[in-house]
Amino acid sequence: MLRLLCFGPVLLALGCASLNHPPAKSTSPVTGSYLPALASPETSAPNTSAASPETGPELVARSLRVATYNVHMESAAAIVHALRGNPQLARADVLLFQEIESHNGEGRSRAEAIAQELAMDFAYAPGYELGEGGSHGVAMLSRFPLRDVEVIELPYYGVVVNSARRVAVAATFDIADQPVRIYSVHLDNRINPAKRRKQLAPVLRAADHFQGPVIIAGDLNTSPFCWVGSLLPIPCGLQDNAVDQSARKHGFALPMAGQGATAKWLAMRLDAIYVRGLQPGARAVERSVRLSDHLPVWVDLSLEPSTVSRRTAAAPKSVKPPGD
Repeated sequence: MLRLLCFGPVLLALGCASLNHPPAKSTSPVTGSYLPALASPETSAPNTSAASPETGPELVARSLRVATYNVHMESAAAIVHALRGNPQLARADVLLFQEIESHNGEGRSRAEAIAQELAMDFAYAPGYELGEGGSHGVAMLSRFPLRDVEVIELPYYGVVVNSARRVAVAATFDIADQPVRIYSVHLDNRINPAKRRKQLAPVLRAADHFQGPVIIAGDLNTSPFCWVGSLLPIPCGLQDNAVDQSARKHGFALPMAGQGATAKWLAMRLDAIYVRGLQPGARAVERSVRLSDHLPVWVDLSLEPSTVSRRTAAAPKSVKPPGD
């Protein structure tokens, strides 16, 4: 009995280790475009839901709707059905996904399948490998052409069960000839506030180097729990307060902070959208969309008037855009 008590925790840890995930075999981003053939940065016509829908989208958009959704490994068909079935999500110009997968038997990532169905650009970043050789990761889809796609490695934390490589995917697109940098992020679940802030830090540092508007969004897993041994949850207040504080220190506004829970259970605000150099407008958590254990969230964003006026008054396009 004594031996069992001594070696039990070791055996449990070894057994749990078998439930952890190796990094994806290919860690490079997968990109592509299904935008209409005539689309270009100058002539494309995104939904621009923040603009007046009665007058139609502008030729050069000055506003956009961004949505983020942890899709919890659902199929591409189910995700498309959920997006099209909700009028607010159907009008999104940029979609950020977490827990989206690529299965070998499907021939391509689900992000690409959704992009083709919705006629959008896409970028998919594999995080960890699935047992059958596919991958699990993060993605973004856009009605604006994406460029400068980058995968950002986030600190790895062993959480006993379901430990995995965490990444963010970043890209740049233009609205009103103004470059905007955007990041889709998925942080670990069973880590405490200090580690959560450290895991987001590489994204905040990268954003600091971009001279222009920035959007950071995704599943930050900011539950109201602290974790003992990465397994035992103890209520300890709202973790989102600590992560939000980090974002504020880097100049970000938090348009979703007062919008309530983004999880179906326990009233947890797990998901967030941070913006800098953009003005938030309408926003919401779509509580009627129950496909995942998360709820999708969206916000309308527009260029700040000072940014638009500076870009309009700027000399040749070869001049580097001034920062905010």
